[in-house]
Amino acid sequence: MRKIWAALFIFVLIAPGALAYQIPEKGVIYQIMVDRFYDGNQSNDRPFYDPTHRNYYLYWGGDLEGITEKLDYIKSLGVSMIWLSPINDNINRMAGISTPYHGYWTRDYKRIEEHFGDWKAFKRLVEEARKRNMCIIVGFVPNHSNPEDGGEFGSLYDNGTKITDFFRDEKNATVNPYTGSREFIYHHNGRVKNYYGWEMKSKSIFGLADFNQLNPWVDSYLKESLSLFIKAGACGFRMDAVKHMDLGWLTNFYAHAYSEEPLLIYGEYYRLDYGEDADMYDFYRYSNISPLLSIPIRNKIVSTLGFGGSFEELADYLHRYYSHFVYPNKAVNFLDNHDLPRFLSESRSKDGYHMALGLLMTLPGIPVIYYGDESYLVSREGRGDPYNRPMMIFNNTTEAARIIRTLAELRKESNALAYGGFRDIYKSYTTWAFERSFGNEKALIIMNKREARELNFDLNWSDGTYRDVLYGVEMSVKNGRAALKAPENRILVFSYAGKQERPLIGSVTPYLAQPEDRIILGGAAFGKGGRVIIKSGEEKRDARILEWSDGMIVFEMPKIRAKGAWVNVTVESDGKMSNTMKIRYLSGEQMPALLVVNGSYVNATGQLWVKGDIPELAEPIPLYRSKTGYYFQIVSLPRWATFSVRLYRGPAWGELEALNVTLYGRSNSTVILRRTPYSQEGHERWQLYGGLAVLSLVLVILSFRRR
Repeated sequence: MRKIWAALFIFVLIAPGALAYQIPEKGVIYQIMVDRFYDGNQSNDRPFYDPTHRNYYLYWGGDLEGITEKLDYIKSLGVSMIWLSPINDNINRMAGISTPYHGYWTRDYKRIEEHFGDWKAFKRLVEEARKRNMCIIVGFVPNHSNPEDGGEFGSLYDNGTKITDFFRDEKNATVNPYTGSREFIYHHNGRVKNYYGWEMKSKSIFGLADFNQLNPWVDSYLKESLSLFIKAGACGFRMDAVKHMDLGWLTNFYAHAYSEEPLLIYGEYYRLDYGEDADMYDFYRYSNISPLLSIPIRNKIVSTLGFGGSFEELADYLHRYYSHFVYPNKAVNFLDNHDLPRFLSESRSKDGYHMALGLLMTLPGIPVIYYGDESYLVSREGRGDPYNRPMMIFNNTTEAARIIRTLAELRKESNALAYGGFRDIYKSYTTWAFERSFGNEKALIIMNKREARELNFDLNWSDGTYRDVLYGVEMSVKNGRAALKAPENRILVFSYAGKQERPLIGSVTPYLAQPEDRIILGGAAFGKGGRVIIKSGEEKRDARILEWSDGMIVFEMPKIRAKGAWVNVTVESDGKMSNTMKIRYLSGEQMPALLVVNGSYVNATGQLWVKGDIPELAEPIPLYRSKTGYYFQIVSLPRWATFSVRLYRGPAWGELEALNVTLYGRSNSTVILRRTPYSQEGHERWQLYGGLAVLSLVLVILSFRRR
């Protein structure tokens, strides 16, 4: 269907900017609060501008042109991706004591905030970044628009045309009979009080007008807005508040983005720890569709290296955290950010800070450097929001900058740091050594918080002398035994580049895909050419190759008959087969749908789940119970699909018990599951009528254009 639409409407499409393909795990992200970085155009500073930079709630002048001016500075740190705070057009009034200098109170998703620039300035930033082998990641806010009870009261515009505001929308809202939610463009269910389940998805946070993404206009509007950034050359997105949106809609939203480019998208699930509850478990499972920011591990790192905590406890905590992910190397790790106090505003230990930066750069996952981390940027006025957002100080000559730069360059060369496993070599309260390994390539990281000490441990490296890349400390290895003297309050990083004996895949970007999507494989020893094989059960397909080099392959996802959620991908080169990696497979063009189970079909208590016979439903999905007697969930479905589901019950982190209930559905915006199957004849007729309807619409548009 996607190819048909592309062929029919090619005359109205704008070709997206060509991406220079990047492997995210090889790089480093530099996070910028746009307003607080650099003022490149003073004509857009006003109104609500404080030139003294003392009032943290007013604009301070940073803009896209300022970032463009400072690209060489950013490049000097070795980073490859720049993450911008949201730059869509925000409200033009104060809300309470604050302006939307932070970018999170959007009013028009198709325009750029005038304090920051315009689309021309954004495109120039993208182009100039590409010249320096960097790309731009955009913060995007699809959960809510702007405050419902102040400022512009949830006003929403579509490229300058006002669509609604919160109070006008409330007059048009109706109660969904299946979920009990009062909604139109926005939800009108009050504010979240219990951060759990359906309430967390259907109510507002901090009084921000909460989108009803199942409204067809909202769904299309947000997708069109995201596509504007993709067409302008963005290489990825940081999605705000994924905790508060339906997983099915997010899957559909991500699938839309991935159908245009093989992007890096990661979500913000704000929780300072991780626990065994249904929603968090489901988001871990969801994060196996798209990465998450590693918020739960940040405080543990700060307490260990800033306040004398135990390396043993930190190591165990990190291993437990990473064990939840199919791809732990896609986790997006940070030390400082715009929501939490900066390390150096909590702890004055610069040695601890330097070790924490080194750890950030060498753990599994993609590291994020918050603007000013390299220059020890802190505020004297306070610690948390908004004082974690001071005006930038430029200094790339510090020890922190040297650590970032050195390890960023090593990440580009070291497949072990980019793709490697994670195992402890030695750990005690004050000393920790761990190894990252990818095939025959390895990296060893050692941290010591006590006085200098002699270390001896088993290490399966070739005999020889190895030199740490940060301080030049030497380590000798003989007969599988390593020896070195670890200095006090230092992190050491050793690298071993062994020869790879066969092709190895280390990275899949993205690892959620539908047929015809482009996917980037990162790895080693791919050679000069070969095959990419997609397999599900007994069926396998060769993918169409778009690019091939020794360390990167770009291919097009083939269509394959699959009932499981994941398909396998392998590479064959020079007669040798690679390891197997997984891709979360979507079987066709996706649509968001409300899946409904009549409560009378269920004679069970506790948490209910569904699991279906199509890839989109092949993993257990939790159901919510409404006050109107229905169970429901928002899911992403292939258009024109018929399917069956079975019901289960059980806790999130335990075994699920299958109930003796099988129900049947067919893709639609609302799918009320029934007891009897849909006939194949009816399904084919339904597809035919749908195709004829699309063709009729195309003919009408063409006829209109001729006039």
